[in-house]
Amino acid sequence: MQKKLLLLLLLFINSFLLPAQEELEPFDKYGPPGVTYTDMKSALKEAKIVYKLKLEYAPIDPKLVSKLNKLTELQCLQLTGNSLTELPPGFTDLKNLVYFSCKANNITALPKGFGSLEQLTELQLINTKLDSLPFEIAYLGKLRRIEIQNNQADTLDLPNSFGYLGNLNELLIFNSKLDTLPASFPELKHLKSLTIAMCGLKKMPKAIGKMTTLETLILDNNNLNELPKSIYSLKNLKYLSVKSNHLTAISDFVSKLQNLEVLDLRGNTFQEYDIAILKILLPRCRVLY
Repeated sequence: MQKKLLLLLLLFINSFLLPAQEELEPFDKYGPPGVTYTDMKSALKEAKIVYKLKLEYAPIDPKLVSKLNKLTELQCLQLTGNSLTELPPGFTDLKNLVYFSCKANNITALPKGFGSLEQLTELQLINTKLDSLPFEIAYLGKLRRIEIQNNQADTLDLPNSFGYLGNLNELLIFNSKLDTLPASFPELKHLKSLTIAMCGLKKMPKAIGKMTTLETLILDNNNLNELPKSIYSLKNLKYLSVKSNHLTAISDFVSKLQNLEVLDLRGNTFQEYDIAILKILLPRCRVLY
């Protein structure tokens, strides 16, 4: 009888336990719950109560898009496949914007005044033609996440001010040509996750060791032939992936990364002896090669 009661009690408690949290979609994560508008005409009719707007795979009527700044309460905006070469007039008047995504639009620059979007928390730029990010991006003190993928310009230049994004927590740049990273880059001292993959990067900043909050570092499919020694100062690093580069050795200083759980070296040229040494130096780390 007691066992049955105990089992029933456990089932009762489990029914109230929250499931493991999954990453929410931005339109669920940001802004108040409610309607996501999907066309400008409807949104403009109820401008004062529009918090979320998603315009996908259709050109936007120029007469309507010029009135974007009427949506003064807008917090989430996604523009996808709208045949845009620049962001709409009035875009920088959206002072309550928290999340902005631009996908499959051939924009070549972010507009003047972009740094005035002081509430912006997440920025996503996919399949664009940006040749640079503006200097004033550093004014976005609440920006926590930047994602740039498949940028189609010859190169993407990050401004010297980039490292002063004081609250940036996650940066992902994928398949977007980067010649270099700015000197200020290691000043991103609150960054926890950094991914720079398929970007043609030839070297990482020597001072990367200053980014002591990093837990995940992914540098796959670049042109790296060595890692700066300061990388071994990243005491909180748990996951380090340098797949498909031109590395032939890893310094013995890697033993300092005592919290490292995964070291992915696949697609480089390492001797079996070197791998054996790494496994000895990192007994609690899974070494993939």
